Amino acid sequence: MDIVILLSITLLIYLLPQNKEYLCVKSTSGLRGFLALGIIFHHLSPWVTTGSEFSNFSYMGAYIVSIFFFLSAYGLYNQNENKKNYLDKFLVTRLSKILLPFFAVSFIYLLYRFVDGQLLDLNFFISLFKNGSTIIFNGWFVNVIILLYIFFYTSFNFLQNKLLSIILNSILIIFYICLAIKMGYGFWWYNSTLAFILGLIWAKYQDVIDKVLDRYYFVVLFSVAVLLFVSHHYGNLLSYLHIEDSYSYALAANINNIIFTIYFVVSFLKKINFSNVFLILLGGISFELYMIHGLVISMLGKIFVSSPVNDVLLTIFTLIISISLAWIVNKLVNTITTKVNLL
Repeated sequence: MDIVILLSITLLIYLLPQNKEYLCVKSTSGLRGFLALGIIFHHLSPWVTTGSEFSNFSYMGAYIVSIFFFLSAYGLYNQNENKKNYLDKFLVTRLSKILLPFFAVSFIYLLYRFVDGQLLDLNFFISLFKNGSTIIFNGWFVNVIILLYIFFYTSFNFLQNKLLSIILNSILIIFYICLAIKMGYGFWWYNSTLAFILGLIWAKYQDVIDKVLDRYYFVVLFSVAVLLFVSHHYGNLLSYLHIEDSYSYALAANINNIIFTIYFVVSFLKKINFSNVFLILLGGISFELYMIHGLVISMLGKIFVSSPVNDVLLTIFTLIISISLAWIVNKLVNTITTKVNLL
């Protein structure tokens, strides 16, 4: 990350008019669609080897997921504040919106794995758990977001004081991070989860935050940009200090991802309205899109061996097929859910 380029981008962003409703439902829904595309490009980057376009997405995965976690927490907090008895049926209504698509897509993956010759016995599932793998390719995010929802429910359902709820939620997430490290799970399982806490804090203190941004926007924007440049090189900093334990790296990575999320919110989201019809459509199926695209890439990657032409075709077909399948799964699950609720 070049500091000159970063500050130049920051200056250009500063000159744009502000989006006062930067965290409204339409804008955040469109942003989810935009981020879902970013995740697809991130996972395409190892497959696309010609040119340098996709290389920029290779390190963006954790940044993108951090924003997802932030938006999820922000939305949950506000819904809990604005909807009466929101938590009463939370485990049924809210988690079902995640679990039903998750089970549907998992079935598709299991079918693919079976046809591909994998033995789907008990040892297969035990091995997934031990190794920090998932049925869904790159599906760790699904497991973690379900866990974060449960942490949110636990924290806010049993404590009336919202600040104490956030503190308890933080403790639970930190405990999860330590456990994931202890179990030897991949770095990606926990290097961005603290952004969820940022979303809760932002939602609770948004009035104060917005007043600070209105008054000191230039100072905040450029200060966060400089902090981002420093935090982005946390690996070099820890090596220089001879700090090599996993817990320190996990903390440093989470701090870096939190700083990036703050930078993204106060720069791009504060200036750009993501309420585009196409992006909102993608935002409505972003969860299904996140789950299904790994399977599409895996299948198409065997057909389109990397070359200048094939890389373009792989990207185009991955987008078309992934979006189509995500839309179908979304509609099927919604139809089934509606019919069950009418019974």
